[in-house]
Parts: sequence; structure tokens; C-alpha cells
Amino acid sequence: MKIDPTISLFAQEALMQQLDDAELALIAEEDDNFELGYIATKILKYRKKRSKPKNVTHRLNYPIKEVLDDYVNHRTGKVVEAKRQLKKRFDGLDHDMQEKVMMALMENGNLTERNFICDKLYGEEFWKDDYIPLIQKWWEEFHDARMAKVIVKYCSREYILEHLEELEGLCNHATLCIRTGLQPKEEKLYPRTYLYVLKTIGGQMGFHEGRRIVFKHIREYLYEEGEGHPVCSIYDIPYVKRMMAYLGEMGLVDEIMALDSFDKQMRPVPRKDWGTAVIKAIEEEYCFPPYVYKDVK
Repeated sequence: MKIDPTISLFAQEALMQQLDDAELALIAEEDDNFELGYIATKILKYRKKRSKPKNVTHRLNYPIKEVLDDYVNHRTGKVVEAKRQLKKRFDGLDHDMQEKVMMALMENGNLTERNFICDKLYGEEFWKDDYIPLIQKWWEEFHDARMAKVIVKYCSREYILEHLEELEGLCNHATLCIRTGLQPKEEKLYPRTYLYVLKTIGGQMGFHEGRRIVFKHIREYLYEEGEGHPVCSIYDIPYVKRMMAYLGEMGLVDEIMALDSFDKQMRPVPRKDWGTAVIKAIEEEYCFPPYVYKDVK
């Protein structure tokens, strides 16, 4: 919620009374306006002071249907507390009531409620297709990064492609490609993930491309882990067997045979020299850019 800085401090404080504790805490911690931060802190302190155990017990015993009704119908003086109760008591509600609360928060909530709901929507337990019009409306209005992940997971391929430019960069590139069938960008994914996505969407690979991707993974592993975890076969390197299985699922038999032949070729190399020899052999065949260590020491 944006507070007009030109209105009086009294009016600002009155407007901020409708915010819940989480929203006020956010303003108190991050708002660049000192006066708004001071007002938010003041309101939080007052709420903490006035809350007493007997009142808390009374609120928790208040029928959840009436709490939901107070929130949905914006009953004067009850909205903030109703919103707090709906979130606090959510996990203890039966599933039907949880769905009603989620619908209410999606239709009436702001940033705090969006964050609360998005985390639950991304899982399978609370999802139903009735939410699609609401999450699309939310996404088009606010473009939240959390909601982007929900959009890509549940909305139609056509809708995702329609909003592809806004969604790119806000969600997992692999998931985006799998849901749309778009060709993945190699530079955005780990080699093993790149192969998995291509296999999943039925993508095409160029000549010798499959073995190059596996060699890229082997090279990265040896640069990062070669000294600490010496190996003497490409099959000892994590994910190599899985990556070759992906190649098999894509019918790339020649790529598998070429990798196996390379492993046999390097077998005579002593264990202590194996990693260095493999890196050299790979770099002689492929023009990979100079390796940059992930953990600069």
C-alpha cells in the first residue's frame, strides 16, 4: 500500500492502521521515509502493548466462518485482525475451509497475502483449476516473481507463451522450456539439466553435440573436484551415467559409443594423472572457454 507523503502525519497514521503487523514491520525496516517508518514502529508497539492473553484466547475461539465473513465483507475495525487470524489458523482448518480462505485471500489480499498464498499454490495439496483466473489476474497486475512460478507450473502453454517475455528471468528456465516445448538455452542450464530438458521435450541435437555436453560436464567436475576426489573413469563422475541414459532415450547410440571409447582410451592413465589428462584431451577436441572456478579462493 502506497501512502501519499503530502498528506498530514495524522492522516498517514490513520491510513496505516488498516495494515497488518507483517506489512507494518516491512515499512518499519525497509521504507526510505523516516516518518513512515516511525509511524509503523509506533503502531506495532501500541498493538503489542494492548494485546493481552485473554483477548488472544477470545480471538482464537472466534468462529472461523465469522472471521472469514469479517474479512470478505471488510467489516469496520475487524479486517486487520480477521486477516491475521485466517493466516494463523490456516493449517488447522479442514480442507474445504482452507480452499475458501485461499480464494478470499486471492480476491482481497495484497503483497503479504500473495506471498502467503503463492507458497501454498506451488505445491499439489492446495491446487485446483478454479484458481487459474485469479492467479492470471494477479500476475497481470503485479508481476510477482513467486506468482510467475505458479503461472508456469499450472497455466496453459498458450498463456505462458503469450507472457513469455515477462516470465523469462523470473522462473526456472528448465521448467519454462518443458512446459512450452521451447528449445533450452545451453548457457542457462547445467549440462545434465540441459540434456534432461532436451530429452523431455523431444528436442534435436547437432552432430557430436551429445558427447560435447557430457564432456563439458566432465571437464567442469574435474576442475572443481578433481584434486579432492580423484577418479579413473568417466563413469565414476556423478551424473555421467544418467546423462548417457538421456542420450540413450534420444536414440543417440553413436554418442554413447564415442563416450565409452573415450573412457577406454583413458583407462591406462595413472589415477593421480587421470583428471589432468582427461581435461587436456577434452580441451584439445573442443574449444571450451577458459574455465572460471565457481568458488574463487
